[in-house]
Amino acid sequence: MKVGFISLGCPKNQVDTEIMIAIMKKAGYKIVDGLEKADIIIINTCGFINDAKEEAINTIIETGKMKERGRLQFLLATGCLAQRNGQELLDEMPELDGVVGISFFTEIDKVILRVREGERVILIGEPPQVFMEKGPRILTTPAGSAYLKITEGCNNRCSYCAIPLIRGNLRSRPRDEIVMEAQELVARGVRELVVLGQDTAMYGADLVGKGDLTRLLKELVAIDGLEWIRLMYLHPAHIDQQLIDTIAGEDKVLPYLDIPVQHASNRVLKNMNRKHDADQLNSLMRNLHKQVDKLVLRTTVMLGFPGESEDDFKSLYDFVKETEFDWLGAFVFAPEEGTAAFTMPEQVSEEIKLERRDAIMRLQKTITRKKNMTRLNKNEKILISSQLSQNLFIGRGYFQAPGVDGITMVKSGAKLVKGNFINVRLKGIRNYDMIGEPADEYSE
Repeated sequence: MKVGFISLGCPKNQVDTEIMIAIMKKAGYKIVDGLEKADIIIINTCGFINDAKEEAINTIIETGKMKERGRLQFLLATGCLAQRNGQELLDEMPELDGVVGISFFTEIDKVILRVREGERVILIGEPPQVFMEKGPRILTTPAGSAYLKITEGCNNRCSYCAIPLIRGNLRSRPRDEIVMEAQELVARGVRELVVLGQDTAMYGADLVGKGDLTRLLKELVAIDGLEWIRLMYLHPAHIDQQLIDTIAGEDKVLPYLDIPVQHASNRVLKNMNRKHDADQLNSLMRNLHKQVDKLVLRTTVMLGFPGESEDDFKSLYDFVKETEFDWLGAFVFAPEEGTAAFTMPEQVSEEIKLERRDAIMRLQKTITRKKNMTRLNKNEKILISSQLSQNLFIGRGYFQAPGVDGITMVKSGAKLVKGNFINVRLKGIRNYDMIGEPADEYSE
């Protein structure tokens, strides 16, 4: 039988999808890109915020219609929404034949057998106590790049976040297992590893009693053939001097840091339970700019948290304006059942939330364009990922993370090899993207 996958949400979810693809392929199923060819479709859902839930539910409904007009026989949901609302999904969505929670997705082949025998399956349990989200993967990322998940779950307990309720407590993968997988990925042609976790900076705290990311990075740096190590999702309260020194001192660890700050008002940060204040945040940003050469920063901010006043918003706006992040994502607060913020007083109206989000994004658009303009007429090492047309290729520089930032379009009369680096002269800007040409005839 033929199986198709839809992976929604974050890159951490994508890693789980890649594991399921490998499991199903090993079990003898044929994996197809075109969903219209699939006998079975598995939707790996996200359940982090309302928009993600709505996307997942709409995707299930729309995909379910394929049963009526195509060859689709079975439809299953996995992932965060399945974990959190599994029984409700099965009760209210007759198009679903199975719902699988986060603790059982590695048994997806066994679930499919039960479904094929006529059973309507729900398999949900408590989050795992140790890191189990591992196994062989079929990569779905562009050539030359792969995600490397080093933790699951989270101990931070931010007052707005449902991730600990869904994914459980922090679970770090043993360091030797991570290094072994990294070596295997590099042997398959991966040149960039994008390191993931709910709070990557807390890697190892559950294993050795404190953050152990620096020691892991030292071992990854030693892998021959690996050229870029990109760090995502670093909680600002857990970035210590040792980590900064490693980022500044190791060429393979990119000076690109994704640090979700969420806010910059002391009152809001305290109510969010972020475990740092605005002074600490400003000090961290100053230190990073001072100590890390060619630093690129990405962040995420939340608008409309309960009680957020105009003064609180102005504190955030001014912080974003002063810090000048290269990249920024903004989303509005949505009350998540079971979190501390769900019942907080002084809920902000949707209209004000959206106004504030739009104001931040207008500011950020100006900042990002200014940052990109400083890159014009400079040479950058670009990782080629795909080809759009005969003379147009797509890639990324160290200053562009996959899936969330802009891209670099490279015009070249010669064929460029996907998964390889090339030296590119940046010549233009298109929205958030850069445009360039090969700087010389040399490519790696």
